[in-house]
Amino acid sequence: MINIKKFVSIRKKLGLSQTELSQGICTQATLSKFENLGRIPSIRIITQLCDRMNISLSDLMVDATVTAVDALFDKADFNLITYDYDAIRNILSQIVPEKLTASEKWHYNYLKGSVALYDEHDLVASLFYFNTILTDPEIDDTSIYYLLALSGCGQIYEKKNDVEKAEHYFNIVFDSVMHKHIDDSHSAIQILSILLNGGVFYAQKQDYDTSNSLLNYAYHTCSDNHITYYLARIIYQLAQNAIATKQPQHLIQEYISDARAFARLNNNTTLLQKIAALNKN
Repeated sequence: MINIKKFVSIRKKLGLSQTELSQGICTQATLSKFENLGRIPSIRIITQLCDRMNISLSDLMVDATVTAVDALFDKADFNLITYDYDAIRNILSQIVPEKLTASEKWHYNYLKGSVALYDEHDLVASLFYFNTILTDPEIDDTSIYYLLALSGCGQIYEKKNDVEKAEHYFNIVFDSVMHKHIDDSHSAIQILSILLNGGVFYAQKQDYDTSNSLLNYAYHTCSDNHITYYLARIIYQLAQNAIATKQPQHLIQEYISDARAFARLNNNTTLLQKIAALNKN
C-alpha cells in the first residue's frame, strides 16, 4: 500500500506543484486523481514521479492498514445511515481539519453538511459545507465527494420547495453516478447514499417510476457488493412507494418485513420506529 499522504507531503516540501512534478511523465489530472482520489497510476509513472523527487517507491510503502482518520470516517458514514447524528458530531470533534488531506477534508465537510441538513435543519450551514467541496480547486467533478455535494445541494433546494433547482442538481448527479465504477465498499456506500436520496426525492415528486428505478438499482448494487447497510432504508422507501401506488398488499408486507429485518440487523432503531408506524397505517 502506498502512503499517499507522505507522497503529497514530500512534493509540497520540495515546492513542486502537481503540474511541475507530472510534466513529461503523466498528465496533471492523473497525478491529481492519485493524490486526491487514491487512484494509483502505473508502476512506470509512480516510479518516475518518485525519481523526480529523489525518493524510492519503497519509501512510500506502508502496511495495508486503515488509518485512524479512515476508521473514524467509516464509523461516521455508518452513523449517517442509522440517523445517529450525535455520534457523528462526537466523531468529527475528534478530527483536526487542518491535518487532513484534500479528500479527507471533502469527506469531513460532506459529513458536516449532512448533519446540518438532516438533523440541525440549518440549510445555510449545510449549503456552506457542500459549496466548500464544490469550489475546491483541487477537486475533480468525477470525485464521489463532488457528486455527494451536488446531491446535498439538491436536497437543500428540495427542502426549500424549489423543485426546479433541486431536480437540476439531481440530474447532474445521476448523469455521472450511473456510469461511475465502484472501486470498493467505501465508494459503493457513497453511491448508495446518492441513489437513495434520489429515490426519496422523486417519490416526494410522485414520480414513482423514476424513484423505483433508482431504488432497485441501489438494491442490486447492495447485492453485487455484499453491502447490507443501506438495504433497510432502500426497501423501506420501496414499501412507501408501493403503498402510494396501491400495489398488492402481499408485496407491501414483503417490503415491510424485509426492511424490518435489515433494520434490526444494523440496529437502526430510528428506522424500526418508522417501519412500525408505516405498518400501523
